[in-house]
Amino acid sequence: MTNEELKETILNADDELMQVILLTVLRWFQKKALGNPFNYNRAFEWLQAKLLGFDLTTVGGGSDGIDKNGITAEFKATVDKGLTKNGVPKQHSWAYNGTSYFPDLEKQIEYCTQKIMRDQNHYWSTVDYDAGEFVTTYKVPNETVNEILLSKWITSWKNSSNRKDPRIGGSVTTKDLIGKDYEKLVH
Repeated sequence: MTNEELKETILNADDELMQVILLTVLRWFQKKALGNPFNYNRAFEWLQAKLLGFDLTTVGGGSDGIDKNGITAEFKATVDKGLTKNGVPKQHSWAYNGTSYFPDLEKQIEYCTQKIMRDQNHYWSTVDYDAGEFVTTYKVPNETVNEILLSKWITSWKNSSNRKDPRIGGSVTTKDLIGKDYEKLVH
């Protein structure tokens, strides 16, 4: 069976066959110790790793990928929203959520900075869900991510004491990249 024939079979699968496909994907990830493909965008992380020349790391709050030179990376993916009426790409965002909460701001900043700076680059991809293809990836240096995200995490930290779950979070957007250092990869 060719890849195109396999794609057609999967696209036209009934519920019973899709259950087999998805459970087999789960088994494949488990067999390779890659975690649950349906949690935390894990399947997207695996696809990004392969697309960008990395191997997926183990699950556990660290870097998402590592290349043959030992350089680590953070991966984020979101649905591609297409273009505006004027042919300009619509704004996209990626979440950095669930970050540990520390009781004082100084410790929070130190932790967040270490987390962002751990990986040389962060890769933010958009995916055309209908076509099943990556559209664009923004290769963003850790310094740029830190500049964009740290103030958002600090604001989240300041507002977290009133929440049941005090973990902080923030989102980055393509708009945040205006005037910043990054590389745009078109697939």
